[in-house]
Amino acid sequence: MDTIVEKLKCGSVVAVKTDTVYGLVCNAFDKVATAKIYTIKNREVKKPLSIFVKSIDEVKKYVDESNLNDKVLDIMKKYWPGALTIIFKKKGDTFDHITCGKDGIGIRIPNDDTLLHILNEIDFPLAETSCNISGEKEYRNANEIREKLGDKIDLILDGGEVTNNTPSTVISVENNDIKIIRKGDIVIDE
Repeated sequence: MDTIVEKLKCGSVVAVKTDTVYGLVCNAFDKVATAKIYTIKNREVKKPLSIFVKSIDEVKKYVDESNLNDKVLDIMKKYWPGALTIIFKKKGDTFDHITCGKDGIGIRIPNDDTLLHILNEIDFPLAETSCNISGEKEYRNANEIREKLGDKIDLILDGGEVTNNTPSTVISVENNDIKIIRKGDIVIDE
C-alpha cells in the first residue's frame, strides 16, 4: 500500500480493482498524469474522467453546493460507498482538464476496502476510468491488464478476477433535478 500511495503522489497511473471493474487511477489534480490516462486508453480528449473521493465532506469541496439538497444527500448517504456515480455541477475550474469543458464532474465513493484505504492515505481525489483501451471490453484481471497495457501503466495492483459485470449507476444532479444517465449496479427509482 505504501508503494501505491507514493506512486500516486509522484504522478503515476495505477491499475486497481474497484467495486465494479478494474480502473486506471491517478492524482486528479495532476494534469500530466491525467493526460497519461488519455494516452494509455487511446481515449478521446472530449470524454471526461470521473473522480473517486473518500467522503461526502470531500464532495462538498468540489461541487456547487446549491445542488446538495436533502434528497441528493439522502441518496449519497444511502448508496455511498457504492457503485453510484453522481454528476454534479463543479465548483470553479479546478477539474477543467478532466471534464473537457463541461460544467459537471462525476464523483463516486467506491465500496472497496483497498481503494478506500488508499484514498484515506492521500490528500487528493483520484481521477478514474475503466481499465481498457477505449472501445474494448474492460479487462477482468491483472494478467489481461499486463498483456494489453503492462508497459504503459506504472503499477498494477492485482485484486483477483472481476466477477461483477454490471457497471456503476450514473445519475446527474442539475437545478435540483435528478436524472438517470446509466442504469447499473444500483437501482434508483425515477
